[in-house]
Amino acid sequence: EISIQWNSIHQKFHISLGTVGPNSGCSNCHNTILHQLQEMFNKTPNVVQLLQVLFDTQAPLNAINKLPTVPMLGLTQRTNTAYQCFSILPQSSTHIRLAFRNMYCIDIYCRSRGVVAIRDGAYSLFDNSKLVEGFYPAPGLKTFLNMFVDSNQDARRRSVNEDDNPPSPIGGDMMDSLISQLQPPPQQQPFSKQPGTSGAYPLTSPPTSYHSTVNQSPSMMHTQSPGNLHAASSPSGALRAPSPASFVPTPPPSSHGISIGPGASFASPHGTLDPSSPYTMVSPSGRAGNWPGSPQVSGPSPATRLPGMSPANPSLHSPVPDASHSPRAGTSSQTMPTNMPPPRKLPQRSWAASIPTILTHSALNILLLPSPTPGLVPGLAGSYLCSPLERFLGSVIMRRHLQRIIQQETLQLINSNEPGVIMFKTDALKCRVALSPKTNQTLQLKVTPENAGQWKPDELQVLEKFFETRVAGPPFKANTLIAFTKLLGAPTHILRDCVHIMKLELFPDQATQLKWNVQFCLTIPPSAPPIAPPGTPAVVLKSKMLFFLQLTQKTPVPPQEPVSIIVPIIYDMASGTTQQADIPRQQNSSVAAPMMVSNILKRFAEMNPPRQGT
Repeated sequence: EISIQWNSIHQKFHISLGTVGPNSGCSNCHNTILHQLQEMFNKTPNVVQLLQVLFDTQAPLNAINKLPTVPMLGLTQRTNTAYQCFSILPQSSTHIRLAFRNMYCIDIYCRSRGVVAIRDGAYSLFDNSKLVEGFYPAPGLKTFLNMFVDSNQDARRRSVNEDDNPPSPIGGDMMDSLISQLQPPPQQQPFSKQPGTSGAYPLTSPPTSYHSTVNQSPSMMHTQSPGNLHAASSPSGALRAPSPASFVPTPPPSSHGISIGPGASFASPHGTLDPSSPYTMVSPSGRAGNWPGSPQVSGPSPATRLPGMSPANPSLHSPVPDASHSPRAGTSSQTMPTNMPPPRKLPQRSWAASIPTILTHSALNILLLPSPTPGLVPGLAGSYLCSPLERFLGSVIMRRHLQRIIQQETLQLINSNEPGVIMFKTDALKCRVALSPKTNQTLQLKVTPENAGQWKPDELQVLEKFFETRVAGPPFKANTLIAFTKLLGAPTHILRDCVHIMKLELFPDQATQLKWNVQFCLTIPPSAPPIAPPGTPAVVLKSKMLFFLQLTQKTPVPPQEPVSIIVPIIYDMASGTTQQADIPRQQNSSVAAPMMVSNILKRFAEMNPPRQGT
């Protein structure tokens, strides 16, 4: 429900939003952009345009408003500092910016025809080589977003777009030879400089000898394009890539009313855009320049339909289209000439995610709504349910934390040529950490022991699965990584004992004879004895080892809640003794359970005398 009223005091329109029908108990999703809607309507009081914006933004805003925005503690080493999971920052009525933990930024542009355009908001809108202050690029975002692209919808949209703007059949690698063939001999028709110029030859119509040289296409105009100015940025060195439009046979200039003269200016690359097209987001770095002596053509350029086709866009600096930068790259039905060499495969650019990715509303809904972690057994996934976007960004943050932690701990970093892969080693293990190639939503650990005879295969699998589900998974806390890396640096026999505890936590059903479930606490829980602030790493490894276990009763007596206790344990590496840490308890806590744990550990030590160093 929407109402528009004229405020005579402030001399502006006032918009009110409400809900009717089955959703009357919920808030209107457009309240997020209410201020931007009022600004837009007061600037252009068009009711039809307002309704179109409301229609195009309803589904995306419904999905965006389901993201968690509550501040959380304990996400970083500063456990008392709260960080907001997602911050929703409307930039305009159709542009929503999402900030994740004040570190990563996602720009969402609402378009018509049921699609949105998503890009990495850390890159400047005006220059892909510059970053927005306060944000960091999210490595691998383009690859992750491409997993949600609807190929059928994209093919239909591309088909309609190519009917209006057919791609050029000329490939970039043949441009040098074509230019050399089309270039007239300088001695036949030399160019003369015009007075008042800066020493450069004017961009005028081709000499008369050009038409006698190229008889097959007399109407093909050999005019320089703004794209030639970017030749220095091409990977191929001195490659000069004229605009694709200069190779398309066109009627004579007089039939289009093209005026050629020193005072003519080149048409702006951003003409009037179709508001119904999903590709109306133009590259901000492209701007109309004054090109003296260039043909003046009215109407929009076909390149303005796509965000990566601006003459100033870095994606044009390469003579080969990159599938990760253009929605139409690699999909043309044109056949390549037999004499054309295969295109060069260029490495993925770091700013690839700054080029928008087109997603349907249904794909955006899947991207932003909480869902189970794909590829994991429900029992291993944990209780924290989050969206695929949060899992991806959280995994990227954890990988960033891990790289910093390795430099601080007694671990040795190994150089890796694989992008997005972190490799390090301890005295006994070699570790490889990377995003899951299937989903890009979890961090996976691959462990290779230096001495394979000391480890069983299932022990290594438990260690890897524990890292993926309990350490690097939701809610993505840096201190869990610190505690886990301390465990990795422990002697092999101690780490193997810890792995057995991890196995009991991951697979509690396999230990049917036990009356308690066990959890390995990587951070100190709030109910633990007051030895350190909650959220602090719960593993200390020096001459003695301190760690925490949480024991929860398996079969509580109804209607009572299951009993749960936190047990701090100290292991003396020199003597091999294990005992409960003598930490003063809170006044209102029960002492019966800790006393029982201490008695059990003492009886175990009496029946199993420890051996030093084991």
